[in-house]
Amino acid sequence: MPQRRDLQVRDLMFDGVTDLAVHADTAALFPGDGDVARHCRAIDWPSTSLGPVEQWPAALRTAVRMAIECPFPINLWCGHDLLLIYNDAYSAVLGRKHPSALGRPGSEVWGEIWPQIAAMFDAIRAGEPAAYAENERFVMDRLDAPGEAWFTFSLSPVRDENGEILAFLNVTTETTDVILAERATQEARAAAERAERQLREVFAQAPAFVAVLRGPQHVFEFANDAYLRLVGHRDIIGKSVARALPEIAGESFIELLDRVLTTGTPHVGRATPVELTSTDGTRSLVYLDFVYQPLTSARGERVGIVVHGSDVTDAVRAKNDVERLWAESEQARANLQESEARYRFLANAIPVQVWTATPDGSLDYISDLTAEYFGKRPEEVVGEHWVAMLHPEDVPRTVERWMQSVRTGEPYEAEFRLFAAAHQAYRWHLTRATPQRDARGTILRWFGTNTDIEDRKRAESELERLTFEATEANRAKSDFLAAMSHELRTPLNAIGGYAQLIEMGVRGPINEEQRIDLLKIQRSKNHLDTLVSDVLNFAKLGSGRIEFRTRSIGVRQTVDAMLEMVAPQIALKGLHLQTTPVPNDLSMMADQDKARQILLNLFANALKFTPPDGTISLDVRTEPSVVVISVSDTGIGIPTDHLERIFEPFVQARRTVNPSDHGFGLGLAISRQLARAMGGDLTVRSAVTEGSTFTLSLPQA
Repeated sequence: MPQRRDLQVRDLMFDGVTDLAVHADTAALFPGDGDVARHCRAIDWPSTSLGPVEQWPAALRTAVRMAIECPFPINLWCGHDLLLIYNDAYSAVLGRKHPSALGRPGSEVWGEIWPQIAAMFDAIRAGEPAAYAENERFVMDRLDAPGEAWFTFSLSPVRDENGEILAFLNVTTETTDVILAERATQEARAAAERAERQLREVFAQAPAFVAVLRGPQHVFEFANDAYLRLVGHRDIIGKSVARALPEIAGESFIELLDRVLTTGTPHVGRATPVELTSTDGTRSLVYLDFVYQPLTSARGERVGIVVHGSDVTDAVRAKNDVERLWAESEQARANLQESEARYRFLANAIPVQVWTATPDGSLDYISDLTAEYFGKRPEEVVGEHWVAMLHPEDVPRTVERWMQSVRTGEPYEAEFRLFAAAHQAYRWHLTRATPQRDARGTILRWFGTNTDIEDRKRAESELERLTFEATEANRAKSDFLAAMSHELRTPLNAIGGYAQLIEMGVRGPINEEQRIDLLKIQRSKNHLDTLVSDVLNFAKLGSGRIEFRTRSIGVRQTVDAMLEMVAPQIALKGLHLQTTPVPNDLSMMADQDKARQILLNLFANALKFTPPDGTISLDVRTEPSVVVISVSDTGIGIPTDHLERIFEPFVQARRTVNPSDHGFGLGLAISRQLARAMGGDLTVRSAVTEGSTFTLSLPQA
């Protein structure tokens, strides 16, 4: 018994030493206080396919320790089960899969992307080189819900001294934020371009004049209608200020523009006199309120100047008349009554409504023309009673605008409705006023004029009505075309049916010449049916009756189906077809039938305009979020001045090889509208005798 007890003690001591050795080996293999290292040391490795850590090959142990201590995201796919061993940096890639992913087969951990990556392991095992991918897209279930993610990674083998693969080293970095930032940048750029177009439209219709000058030569890039009227509708776009308006080249305006562009300090001009020359050589003096505002690029560089202002000639001339009267009255203070009478006479002689007001908004003078317009005596309007002449809806904003001018000292300008006694109705007026100051700059009163703009307002309203009626007329035209197209198909079908009955011998036997004539009837009927279909499709687009079933469709399947349909015609005409491989997994967001219709139309054009022994090419490529399909031919090409017109309805470029092969010119117009309705576009690039390339772009699924 003592001898047996000694053996038991020795066995226990041996087992304890062995456990200590295994623990020390595990601690050395997974060193440090990192989260992953702690979890690795706690895993029961002998129960995995890798076995006890002390039996792992030296190359594998070295790779594991290197990965654990590396600060860059690294994952090892180990053994024939591809068990995952990774470092702290890689745990962020796993998300909620960590720490349960440690020591588990990679096909289980990354089950959702395993079909996408499994082939890489098989290829490397078969002797192919290590794999590398940039910005590879995956749909991963690692956060609250499955989502897109992009990675740049490499996958290389870890071999033992005999060259056998022990594991795969996976070094990766997530580029999701970069990809999403690029996508957001593209969307922001598109939004900015749309905003710029809208802003240009607003500026073009603004009552104040606006122009944009570019570069040190101050070249006109944009000018709205008001600015063009100011300069006599001269051709100024693309010309420098000195060249477009030579009459002001000797003035100080060029120096002012140079100073604003150089210093970045805006310049404000008040009632500035400018002498302009009209197209017939007549010179006229106008007065302008304007601002030169520097225009900066996204990098903060000053690239141009925005010119904004209004023609205040009438107000300045009226103000000058009043100021002259005031000067004369000061010089003739002793005869105040005579001066006042002269002032009133001149104010009444001005052919617009004239008034003056104190800064608190109370009228202290109105001309006889103004009082007559209101059907009141002057004393019934002065003071604060003028508010009663305003349309009630216009009072709040009119008063607010007045208070703003009083606070800033800037000229007062507003549009509101005043009661006209002669019409017994409210009429629109444009009111302008400028402050009169004393020697210390204090505003004493405001001098203003009212101009009746009712006719202009009615013209604007009439323009809106006519625009609406034109839109409705266009919709009615589309409805008419759609109805007529349906009505035309009934007799066409009858023609085709009776021709087939005769050809079948229902009405008796026919000879060969009659059979040829019947074939001609059928071809003519089919051609006319095609034309009617084009008109019907165009009418449906115009009236918004076409329905789109947009979904994710395979690009390869769509292209292959279309090529099967056109292959016999290509062979019959003796043309060559060239195509590029299309990935099986490439998809796009589109209506299957509409996408096929566009491609068939593009191939029909290529067949029509390419002589025998020519080549038609089909190329498919991807751009960010877009699938691009190009159809090219070596045909006769399109003149440059027709490139955009061919997309207009009922327009043809007159470039066909066969002069008799004409339609209504609706195919390309319909195709572009269909492409744009699906969120894409259809464009063309061509040159005479060098062929054409039509490019269809649709959103990538």
